[in-house]
Amino acid sequence: MITRPKKSRLPLKGSSALIAGGVLALLLAACGSSSSSASSSASTTSAKASGSSAGSSASGGVAQASAELAKYSSTGAVKPPGPAFDASKASGKLVWLVEQSAANPAVSIVAKNIQTALSHESVKVLTCDAKGVSVNISSCIQQGLAQHAAAIITDGGDPESYTSGTQAANAAHVPVISALDVPVPNSSDASGIDPHLTGLAANAGPPDPLSGTLAADFIVKDSNANAHVLFISSPGILGGHYEKLSFESTLKQLCPKCTVDTQAVQISNWASDLGPTVSAQLSLHPDINYVVPVFDPMAAYTDPAIVQAGKASSVKVVTVNGSLQQMTNLSQGQVVVSDVGQDLPEMGFLAADETLRLISGVPSSSLVKEAQPGVRVFTSANIGTVKLTSSEFNTGAWYTGSTSALSDVFYKLWSGS
Repeated sequence: MITRPKKSRLPLKGSSALIAGGVLALLLAACGSSSSSASSSASTTSAKASGSSAGSSASGGVAQASAELAKYSSTGAVKPPGPAFDASKASGKLVWLVEQSAANPAVSIVAKNIQTALSHESVKVLTCDAKGVSVNISSCIQQGLAQHAAAIITDGGDPESYTSGTQAANAAHVPVISALDVPVPNSSDASGIDPHLTGLAANAGPPDPLSGTLAADFIVKDSNANAHVLFISSPGILGGHYEKLSFESTLKQLCPKCTVDTQAVQISNWASDLGPTVSAQLSLHPDINYVVPVFDPMAAYTDPAIVQAGKASSVKVVTVNGSLQQMTNLSQGQVVVSDVGQDLPEMGFLAADETLRLISGVPSSSLVKEAQPGVRVFTSANIGTVKLTSSEFNTGAWYTGSTSALSDVFYKLWSGS
């Protein structure tokens, strides 16, 4: 079990059915453990106040949301996750990288940066593609143990789905480092997330709880604390569940007049159910003015439904991930008004850092058990400051302001200075 350090709280264009189908295929490959049940309705929540107390609460909520958003609207300096150390002791060792699905763009970009980082330190990296099937992750781990890997990194996949693999690695005293799947929680999330970390030596996790908070902050500010939100979750994706909890909690706290209708659509049904779900809800609740797909590839299906309903000018999409296509749509004013981006390239470097510490024999006081990448809230106000190219996306420049910022900081860190 990971010992938690103290911390503060955390498309493609809709008109192209062919491209949209391709995105779904990639996502399905990455989430093979998700169930295939149809979409389902969850709940409607609201918070109501009256008179001057409601106005006062709304004003305070907008101010608090605005202050939080301001912290995450610009590029930031890359911060070393822990003390500097000499990584040369890791030179020549083998690290086994298990990709949940090499076809998934998020998995791929994290893997690419893990390989770049470790190769710089002369660490040999071999990969095993689980092809989106959970049982294959355990099989890949077993292959890594057979190759006498010094450490194993799992890039994607809920650790609870490959416990036989982690148990075998633990018995062989080979550390398993998780990347991409298990979110780094706020303190309130710990009891639910901790069981997923059993057997892991370290976790470079996505900032999904924080992302949910920031998505809610944007809506509070943008609507002046008066929004009717359709939130669409995707059951079976761990990070999405905690993003949803943080979103709902923040909106309830800061927006007394806001209401939230929650719908749930399994990833396997995105292509068939997301559009009809949005259409039905917009018809049933004409006052909906925000739609929040829990991850931005879902917007490939929700955005066309909004346009077809004649609501493109009155319904705004706020989402999470910072995918290149959705960022492009944001820059062109196509339905998406805010995307909470996550620095996946930095997540790759963080996973490499944790791995190097473990196989270099650094003192326990210098180990990093949990780390999460940077977050930036993109809107029409700052989208013009980034270059919407694959190179800028793949190197994390949208978050750091430089294509070399990650390597500059981490390579120096690993040199012991």
